[in-house]
Formats: sequence, structure tokens, C-alpha cells
Amino acid sequence: MGDAESFRAGVRARAAAMLDSDTSPYEPALEILSLASGGAPVDNGDEALHSLALIWGELTDRVELRPEETDQAETHMITAAREWLAVEDDREAEGQYLSRWLHDILGYERPASS
Repeated sequence: MGDAESFRAGVRARAAAMLDSDTSPYEPALEILSLASGGAPVDNGDEALHSLALIWGELTDRVELRPEETDQAETHMITAAREWLAVEDDREAEGQYLSRWLHDILGYERPASS
């Protein structure tokens, strides 16, 4: 299994754990961020690798830096996990998911069109 496949399997397992647990999704979310930040191959053409790091970094930062937003952030984590599991491995659907989460939900600026 290649690095990208291992990364995706790790994300899948942790996203599924968030949905199968009655505990806080924060720890599995932090593990996804750790996977993404731990040297995952970002130059292999897999757009999801970098974008997932941004999404999960923002969601975990909200818990750490703005504790008053913990409930909303944890709700977003569960929704993001559920939606990722529904679209993973469909590159077009993944692209829509990543764009929606990064730009529409989390407020990252869209790149300027060429």
C-alpha cells in the first residue's frame, strides 16, 4: 500500500470511529490532522491530502483556541467525517466536498481564477 493509500485508510478509520462513538470526536480528528501533518505525500497529485489537513486543522483549532465553539466544532467534525466517508474514492465528489468545506463552511478564500 502506498503512502497516499495508507493516509486515506487512516482517515477512513478515524472518520468511521467518530461516527461509531458516543465520545468526543476531537481525538480522532486530531489523529487525522496528525496523519496529514506527518509527512503524507502532498505532491503525488492527490488533492485531498493537503485539503484534509487544512479542514481538520481548522476544526481542531476551534476546540483548542476557541473553547466556546467546541460544541459547534465537534458537530462539524462528525458531519465532515460522515460526508467524507460518503464521497471518498469518487474524485469529483471529493473535490466538491473539499471545496465546500474549505471555502463555504470554514471560510478559506477561493483561489483567483486564471
